[in-house]
Amino acid sequence: MDIALLTTFLVPFLPFLMKFGEKASEKAGEKFGEGAWTKAVGIWSKLHPTLEAKDDARIAAEQVAMKPESEARKAVFQEELDTLLKENLDLAKEIARILQEDAFSNKPNHQSHQAIEQMSGGTAVGNVQGSIFNIKNSSITNMAGYGNIYYREASEQPSEPDKNAKDVDQFQSVKTILVVAANPKGTTPLRLGEEVRSLQRGLERSQYRDRFVLTERWAVTAMDMRRALLDCQPQIVHFSGHGVGIEDVGDEPLSTRKLSVVSNSSTEPEGLMFEDETGQPKLVSAEAIASLFGLFSDQVECVVLNACYSEVQARAIAQHIPYVVGMKRAVGDKAAIEFAIGFYDALLAGRSIEFAYKLGCSAIQMAGIPEQLTPVLKQKPS
Repeated sequence: MDIALLTTFLVPFLPFLMKFGEKASEKAGEKFGEGAWTKAVGIWSKLHPTLEAKDDARIAAEQVAMKPESEARKAVFQEELDTLLKENLDLAKEIARILQEDAFSNKPNHQSHQAIEQMSGGTAVGNVQGSIFNIKNSSITNMAGYGNIYYREASEQPSEPDKNAKDVDQFQSVKTILVVAANPKGTTPLRLGEEVRSLQRGLERSQYRDRFVLTERWAVTAMDMRRALLDCQPQIVHFSGHGVGIEDVGDEPLSTRKLSVVSNSSTEPEGLMFEDETGQPKLVSAEAIASLFGLFSDQVECVVLNACYSEVQARAIAQHIPYVVGMKRAVGDKAAIEFAIGFYDALLAGRSIEFAYKLGCSAIQMAGIPEQLTPVLKQKPS
C-alpha cells in the first residue's frame, strides 16, 4: 500500500474529519465533491479508532489538521500512518480497498496535461506537483473515481488576482486565532471582555466559522504568552491591553490603552504591558517580543497589537511575520474595539489581511471617532 498516496489524499480532509458533524460534512462535500468526501469518511471511519489509541498518531493527525499545507507535519503524519498500518495489516488491506474503489480509468483529453489515469495496488500512475487538491476553479469530485486531475492546474495561479474578489482561497485549512489579554493591577480598566465577545459574535455569524478556532488567554504573563504560542499553534495572534511609548503630553485621546501619560523624552521606556505572577505590570520590550515571534515565523501569519504606541513593536515583529498591525499613538478604548470588530468581520468573511486592516480603520471612522489613522499595517520586507 502506498502510504504517501493515502497521506496526500487524506490530509486535506482532516480539518473537516477531525470536527465531523453536519455542518463540516456539508462544507466538505461542497469543497471537495460528495464522492471524494464519502471516500474520505469511509477511510477515516476505519482508521480513526486505531489512530485514537496511539497518542503519537493522534497528535500527528491533530497537528496536520491545523496546518495541512505544512510539509513537515505531513511527513510526520505519513510516518505515523506507516507505522500504524504495518502493525495492523488487516486495517491496511481494508483502507487500500476503499482507496481503490472506482479507480481512475479516464484517458487524458485533448489538453496536453498529464493526468492521473489509474490506481493499481494503491499506486498512482503519473506525476503530481504540489497538492492535488489545490486546484483553482476545479471540483475534486474525480477523487471518487471519475474525471481527470491535471498536475499543472494544481500549480498554476493567475498572475494578477482579482482585487475585488473575496480571498476565500487563503483559508484552505482551519486557522487558529489566539487572543491574549492583559490588564494589570493599578492600570486603567479596559473593556477587553467586550472586545473579545465582539470577536466571538463575529465568528458565530461568519459563513466560514468552520475554518477558524478562537482561543483566549487572560491576565497573560510573558510565560503564558510563550506557552500559548506553543500549545495553540496560532496563525493569527491578537494582543489586547496597555502599551507604553513616546508621545507629546496632552496629545492623546481620552480613555486610552496606555499605561500612563508619557513625555516626548527619548529616554522613556517602550513596550507592551503584560502581567507578572502577582498581577502587577510587567513591561516587555519590542526587541523581546520580536525575538519571540521570530521563533514562530513558520507558523504565525498575522499579529494584531491592539494597544497604544505599539507601532515600534509592530515594526520589529514584521521583520519575521508577514503582517503586523500596531498603533502609532495612544488609541482610545472605543476606537480599539471598533477596529477589532471591523478587522475580524472582514477576515472571518474570507477577505485578505490588507482589506481587513482597511475595514478596521473604516469602522473607527464610521463610528465617528477621529482615530482612523492610528492603526498602521506593517509587512515583512520581501
